[in-house]
Order: sequence, then C-alpha cells, then structure tokens
Amino acid sequence: MELLGSSRGVSTKVGQFLSLGNGDSDLTDAFKESVPPMSREEVVQVLNQNYAGDYRTVFKKLDWQARAASLGQVHRAVLTTGEKVAVKVRYAGIDGCVEDELKLLGWLPNMGPVRKWGMDFGDYVEEFRVHFKEELDYRLEADRQLRYESCARAIPGIVVPHVYKEQCRDGVLVQSWEEGMSLENACSLNEEQRQGLGKIFLTHYLHMLFREGLLHSDPNPDNFAFVAKKNRLQVILYDFGSLFEIGPTQRLILLRIILALRYREALDPMACLAGLGFDTAKLNDLKPQLPALLEVLFEPFNEDAPVDLADWDLNRRWDEIAGELKWWFRSAAPPSALFLMRSLHGLATHLRSLDARLSWRWILDEVAGDLYREVRELSIPALVPANGSGAVTFSGLSRYLKVHVEKGNGNRVSLTMPARVVDSLEEVIDPPVLESIKKNEIDLDEVKAKVQKSGYAPQTLFEVQDPERMVQVWLE
Repeated sequence: MELLGSSRGVSTKVGQFLSLGNGDSDLTDAFKESVPPMSREEVVQVLNQNYAGDYRTVFKKLDWQARAASLGQVHRAVLTTGEKVAVKVRYAGIDGCVEDELKLLGWLPNMGPVRKWGMDFGDYVEEFRVHFKEELDYRLEADRQLRYESCARAIPGIVVPHVYKEQCRDGVLVQSWEEGMSLENACSLNEEQRQGLGKIFLTHYLHMLFREGLLHSDPNPDNFAFVAKKNRLQVILYDFGSLFEIGPTQRLILLRIILALRYREALDPMACLAGLGFDTAKLNDLKPQLPALLEVLFEPFNEDAPVDLADWDLNRRWDEIAGELKWWFRSAAPPSALFLMRSLHGLATHLRSLDARLSWRWILDEVAGDLYREVRELSIPALVPANGSGAVTFSGLSRYLKVHVEKGNGNRVSLTMPARVVDSLEEVIDPPVLESIKKNEIDLDEVKAKVQKSGYAPQTLFEVQDPERMVQVWLE
C-alpha cells in the first residue's frame, strides 16, 4: 500500500494488487463492498429479462440464499431437466458502477511515488478496464471455463464445474453444482490430506502455466473448495472471469530463467526479462541485483527439499537486496505480468495456509521436464549493454556459504550451506564463534548489507583469528 494507501475503494484494491503484500484481498472486493446483494425481486427481474420473460422455463427450483461472486451473486438451483446447478447472476447496473469506479483512478498519475518510479498508470487502468469488461461477460466466461475444463482434464484431482452453455446468457452463468469445504476448514485436515491437496494445487498451477499457458489468476480463497474423503482428494475451482494467458515463447523463457538459476548459467537476466516484455531501460539501476532478485522470486522452483513457504518472505528479502529500487522492477513489468505475479502469490499463500511443504523442483520436473531440451535450445537475443557496462549473468551468483573453523587444539570444522543462509548468519554460527566475531568488531549486519548490494557475488565475508580459533567465512 506504499503507493496507494491513502485512497479508498477501487484505488485501495489496486494498491493492494500492485503491492502483492500479505493479506491483500481480491481486486473485485471493492465492487462487492459497494454493491449490496440483489433482493429476490431484483433477481427474478434479471432472470426473466434473460429467459424470455419467465426463468421457470429453465429452472425448476431456485434457492434465494446467495453468496457473492465476481461482479454478481451465486444461487443454488435445479434445472427443469433435473440437474443440480450453480447460477451466477450479474448485478444489475454493475457495468456502469465498474466504469465509474475505474474513472476514480485517473488522478493517480499525479501522485509523487508513481511519478518517481516511472509507472504509467494509464496502462494499468486500461488493463483493469479490459479485465473487468471481460468479467462482466458471462458468455465469455462460460467459453473460458469450458476451455479450462478441457485443459485441466489431465490433472488428477482438479475439478472444474461443467458449464451448461445452452442455459447461459450474457448476465447469467449456469454450471454444475460442485461442493467442497473452504480453505479455512481444509487447514484443519490431517497432515497427509493437507499435503495431498497441496500437491494437487501445485501440480495444477505448474501444468496450466507451463503446458497450457492458461492460468486461473484470481486467488480469492472463495474461488477454491476442497474435498477430502476416503481415497478421494480434490480441489474445486470456481470463477473463471479472470484468466491469465501466456504465450509459448514466454513460458519457455520462464523455464529458462529457472534452469539458469538452478545451474548458475552465464545467461543475462535483462535479456530474459526483455523477452517477457519488461522495459529494460527501467532496470539499469537494478542490474547488479537482478540475478539475486530473480533467485529469490523463483527460489521455491529450485528447492530440492520440501519448501516451507513461511521462510520465503519475498517482500522482506527484496527490500534487503534492493530497497526502494525494487519499484523499478514493478514499474518495468508489463501490466499483464501483475496477473502472473498475483497468481503466484496466491498459490504460495494458500499452500502456506495448508502448511503443505512440497518439493516444487521435483513436481516441476515431473510436469515440465520433457520441455527442458527445448528450453535450453531457446535463443534469447543478447542486449547491447548500457553505458558500456558488461552483462551481469546468473553465473555470478554464489551457490554456497562456507564456514571454516580451526581451533587452537588443531580441531577443524567445515560447513557448507546454501548461499541464502548468509541472510541469517547469527542463527548458524555457534555462540563461542559469534563471541570471537564481536571481539574483532565485525558487524554482521554490515556484512549482510554488502553481500546483498553485490547481488550475492562470490566473496570473502570475513576472517577472524584469535588465540582460541581461526574463522573464515566466504561465498563461492
């Protein structure tokens, strides 16, 4: 909320959307808060307008209790042919409300921070306008949902409600009734069930992103339900008004970045980001830190061990590496990339809620490993370095933090840890060694700041020698 925290309504929600901070809520909540639920009479009127004057020709039974949905509300119903369905009814007049609310964003480019980081907010407003216009068209959503259902059919445990297209209208979406428990209730399941649901969730995300290029991009917890019964674990997806599409080349570039980080390849991150549509001129000040920033961003994808997402802490670590300059990264990104970032943030948030600790690397290799040869053969055009500076590549990142301690009695201890452990040196160094470090007036906070500013390049961090021990700590 650093940029937009003083505003209300849609502007606040857009600020939350851009910040990707903890506890951010669905972008469309702004409209849900400003539009009260429709009364029974209003629902009847909308339905009759869509069904030639009498909705009862289509629905045998309709439950008037509703739950809020994307720019509308959902009712349980039974078709005249007997099928149990969920009926999403668009709020009357919501299209005008959406346009009016979006117009409020017009003053944002005059805000100092937006100007400071070169954000063209007009592009974002237009992206949101297109996004909401699509969400308002339930026939379009029906087509998207049918497409998503077809793409996701290969993923075990994923349920996409079936659309009854003949019964759908511009302002009414009819789909099969699929019921499950909320995310909050799923968090109370036993560990095996939570791990199983988390694996389905993650496999779905990786499959749809890297194989289909079609991603559910609204991480509102209400858009997911969970089934955990004997021999049956399922994740149900709702609301397909917000989908993110990414082309084949961009998908391969994302995988190329992940593999380049994994194997510390001499690949220029600026060139990769240019291929994803970033404005590289805005990234020049971040150039030394880009490999480290991307390593943090994609860290879960390369972890061998089960990932504890509580330790990922993306925002804090980006702050430590780049400080305020991190806004150049977000300013340089194409507006559409925010939907990808938001879906990744939502995935991580839900897996963390489930406490599902999974090996993302193993699951990614299982889902997309057969694409790696094509990924490595992908040609990414080199960039002409700005101001005569050389390219900064992923090969400049350290792999390991190494600690060597030699005591006065000749005993030696050597430790090798992932390079990221440098961010928590105090936690991995024994108290007696820490005492020696303090006696030698070495400031570990300054050491960490230097490493972060260097982009985690290989280097000697410090050496300590006293009568009791000799200590060497370095990155390689």
